[in-house]
Amino acid sequence: MRQPVGGDILQVSETGSLDLSVVCPFYNEGQIIEEAIDTMLSQLGKLDVSWELIVVDDGSRDDSGEIAHKKAKEHERLRALSYPYNRGRGHALRTGIMQARGEVIVTTEIDLSWGDDIVEQLYRATQEQPDVDIVVASPHMPGGEYKNVPFKRVFFSRFGNFVIRVLMANAVTMNTGMTRAYRRDVIRSLPLEEDKKEFHLEVILKAQALGYRFSEIPATLEWKQYKHLGERIERKSSSKVNKLVLTHSLFSLFANPIRYVWGLSLVSLLGSLGFLIWGIVRVATGQVSVYMVIISLAMAIAGLTLFGFGLMAQQSNMIQRELWLLKRHLKTSSSSRLPPPEDSVYTSGG
Repeated sequence: MRQPVGGDILQVSETGSLDLSVVCPFYNEGQIIEEAIDTMLSQLGKLDVSWELIVVDDGSRDDSGEIAHKKAKEHERLRALSYPYNRGRGHALRTGIMQARGEVIVTTEIDLSWGDDIVEQLYRATQEQPDVDIVVASPHMPGGEYKNVPFKRVFFSRFGNFVIRVLMANAVTMNTGMTRAYRRDVIRSLPLEEDKKEFHLEVILKAQALGYRFSEIPATLEWKQYKHLGERIERKSSSKVNKLVLTHSLFSLFANPIRYVWGLSLVSLLGSLGFLIWGIVRVATGQVSVYMVIISLAMAIAGLTLFGFGLMAQQSNMIQRELWLLKRHLKTSSSSRLPPPEDSVYTSGG
């Protein structure tokens, strides 16, 4: 079967033929990609399951894509995918997921910054919890932590995920991380469209809305160092923190407004009642109360307006869920009527 992935048309196998697929996107990682791939292959080689490693070059401008394709020709379990332009992490992940042949798909950073055995931990969690559809690695759980990560990044991650849980969904403590395990049929059934890092939020939002089940395991996120030309390379995030905070906040704010609109409505109505009582007390004591009454009336109008908006948001959520269900049905039942694969996605290995 063929399915479109954000403009690229990729060959998609109908059923999984392996136990595990590991999908790792990368961008401009020429300094560390060879050592990172070797380390990942070494760790996967310790697993007593059938597996494949899929690395996705997200339009790198350096030689990391060439290195990955060369490595793929040397290792039969390594597959390298690439396309000419940078599209974003979400697009890279969807590309790898659409090509995966494993019954369980683990997505994580190629440099194993979540721990050398994180893939094994996530896969084992899916086997120990057969009723769970998505397992998330989280440094925010008891037992999880950050190592060598700047305080600013840790603060924004913790605070940002707290805000996301309040505004959007409270399914997991780590909404923004890539390191997760998915049941193949579950992740492939979701109507996912985000190209950037909001992809991680989109998965949580839509999976929860469609009734899929989540679990988390504690994990350690560590920014590691790699050797390159005899020197130690300090790992740094390529993400622009300010932009990331803004885009994630906006996504969370508009994704599920019902979670906070009715709360604001209740606060306004209670405030209105409070000012009204205060006004009555002032009248009873012979004081001027008109200002209290005006404030009470304004807050009552605001509360009722927010309540009405909440009703519309609730109806919108119901309609949106039906659309997602329809998209899921169309996606899983689509046939090979699509045109042949384009040359925009190049693959080697496997």
